[in-house]
Amino acid sequence: GQGQVDPAVVSNIQNAYSAGLGTEVYMTPQPNSRKTGAQQLDEAYNYLTSSGIRVVTAWIQVMSPINWSTNTRANVIFINSIVARAKQYGLSVGIYTNYYDWSQITNGAVVGNTKLWYWNVYGSGVAGESQPNFKDFHTFAAWSAPTVKQFAQVESVCGVTVNRDVYAPTSLMTPMGVAEFAKSKQIVVGVMGLRNTTSVRKTDISL
Repeated sequence: GQGQVDPAVVSNIQNAYSAGLGTEVYMTPQPNSRKTGAQQLDEAYNYLTSSGIRVVTAWIQVMSPINWSTNTRANVIFINSIVARAKQYGLSVGIYTNYYDWSQITNGAVVGNTKLWYWNVYGSGVAGESQPNFKDFHTFAAWSAPTVKQFAQVESVCGVTVNRDVYAPTSLMTPMGVAEFAKSKQIVVGVMGLRNTTSVRKTDISL
C-alpha cells in the first residue's frame, strides 16, 4: 500500500488514557509507497497533533524484510528520511526491530542516538513466548542495551488480543519529567525513555 494512518489510533489512545495507561505510538512505514518516508511521518504526526495528542517519541518499525527493497542502501536512505523529519519536529526516535530484520533490511547499518525496542518470539500465543527479560539480547548496530523487548505476540488477555512487552526500569521518566507533562492538557504519548534522550545529539544511520 501507499501508507495511511490507522483511523482507530486516536480513539485507542483516548481509551488507554481514560484507563490510566501510558501509550507509545509507532509507524509501520511503506518503503514501496510513492510517498517518501518523511511524508509518511508527516501524515502520522499531523493526524495525531491535530487531534489534540502530543507526540514525544516516534517509534519506527523496521521488520518483515520481504516488504522492503533488496537494495539495503536505499532502505537506509528511506529510514533516514523518517528519522530526520522526526528530529525536525523535536521528537525522540526509537526503532522496533531485531538483529535478523535489521541485518536483512539495512545490512547491519550503524545507528546513533536512537532507542531500541526489539522482539524475540517463537510463535503466536503463550507457547511462543521467550523469557520476559533482556538476557537474550546481544549488541548490534551500536545498540548496547534495549529500552523495550517484545516477548509475546497474539495472546488473549481479558478477551483482548495483545502483544506483551517488558521494559527496563531505567527507561521510565523521572518524577520531575512526569510532572512536567502532567501540566499539559493534551494527551501525551511516547514518553518511554525520555530521561536518556539528549536532543542536541545528531541521529542518523550510516552504512
